Amino acid sequence: MTTSTPYGALARWAAEHPHRTALVHEHGSLSYRALARLVAGARQHHLGRGHTAGQRVGLVVRNDPASIVALLGLAAAGAELVLHDARSTRHERDRADQLAGTRDRIDPPSLDAAPAAGAESEPPDASHATALNLVTSGTGGLPKVVRKGWAATCANSAAFAHTADITGRDRILCTTPLHHAFAFGVALLPALHTGAALVLAAHPPAPSALADALRTTGATVVQSVPFLYRSLLSRGERLSAPALRVCVSAGEPLDRETAHAWRDATGRNLRDQYGATELGQLAFADDRPGGPLRLVPGIRAAVRDDDGVLREDTDAEGELCFRHQGPPVVYRGLPELTAQATTDGWFRTGDIGVLPGGGTVQVHGRAGRRITVAGRKVDPAEVELALSCVPGVRECLVSAPPAGTPGPPDRFVAFIAAGPEVTELAVRRHLAGLLSPYKIPTRIHLTGRLPRTGSGKVHAARLWQEAGHR
Repeated sequence: MTTSTPYGALARWAAEHPHRTALVHEHGSLSYRALARLVAGARQHHLGRGHTAGQRVGLVVRNDPASIVALLGLAAAGAELVLHDARSTRHERDRADQLAGTRDRIDPPSLDAAPAAGAESEPPDASHATALNLVTSGTGGLPKVVRKGWAATCANSAAFAHTADITGRDRILCTTPLHHAFAFGVALLPALHTGAALVLAAHPPAPSALADALRTTGATVVQSVPFLYRSLLSRGERLSAPALRVCVSAGEPLDRETAHAWRDATGRNLRDQYGATELGQLAFADDRPGGPLRLVPGIRAAVRDDDGVLREDTDAEGELCFRHQGPPVVYRGLPELTAQATTDGWFRTGDIGVLPGGGTVQVHGRAGRRITVAGRKVDPAEVELALSCVPGVRECLVSAPPAGTPGPPDRFVAFIAAGPEVTELAVRRHLAGLLSPYKIPTRIHLTGRLPRTGSGKVHAARLWQEAGHR
């Protein structure tokens, strides 16, 4: 029995620990035996529909048991999945399916309407799907479909589980959408690999519901994004999470203020995880805030300098590149982008950082976000830090206009979510006291909130649309 596929891991725990809890959801729970039987029934159903080895099938994924059963059943049948966000539009799904070349798309029914449970059994290895496809959130523009090998994806999640010390005794609270690489690789697959219980939080989660889940589900591991951690902390009360021991943050850089506030509220450190949809989990923080991140086993890192030279043994700053033992990165339907994304087998992240040594990496920011103003470079992160100190500012994003936007090339905008008391004049006066004149945004766009993707990232493309810059 192989555990290099999700179905193989599920079958193992169903045989060895049939009554162990596999899945906890708002309506109850499922044991590993019950989940395996449902997946076996789904597998037979999809085989009957022709969803067999090599067939690409779109799957609309929610944070519910029906989506997990359908996902595992399709994978066990050998289908090559394309995972769609349930909150995406039909147009967005059609575009992703066109890029991926899918032949069908499934929106799974509730478990009450699911295929009858079957006898859990390990299908022949030849019937297993060899690849799956994740649709990126498209925070800076149009989404992409990333092809990933199942074996490499499972191996990476197993390595992360080992690094984070996740075991079969854990209960992993999943707060981000399951179609996304973060939840998929840090919650779902580690739970299946270790035999832990996966606890599903509704998405999008309300802070009060998350606080209740931390208190009542016995969660020992939680994964979320800084935005949601800050939302929990904004409740202004000590969070009760008696069993909690591992707290993982990803999706955007974790600021020290949030990390320290989380420690004060829970007694547990909030640990930064650095990853990419294309390769999975790349590095993970030690059990302390700040400092470099340790590479996940199986991941190699290099720095690409301005001359395009890749070095693994340097502490000089440059573009961070990574590789693993899996298949090369492929963007479905976008061969030119695929070629641009890699150099000699190394995936180019577009992030700037250093390799301090000892198998660690330190991320300094996005290369692509740096803005040229009158021949000088502006780091949006520096401007955002200054903006965050303005009283009444809740969050912000500093961005250059999308490529092809009419107007001067050296302008940039600060999108600010703030209360009604915050004015553009007050913001500009504040920035003038902290930054050089060329670092002050050309335009200040005040709004009540910043739109976000399902994974919690600020949706820059949508902001520009709302502001009328596209």
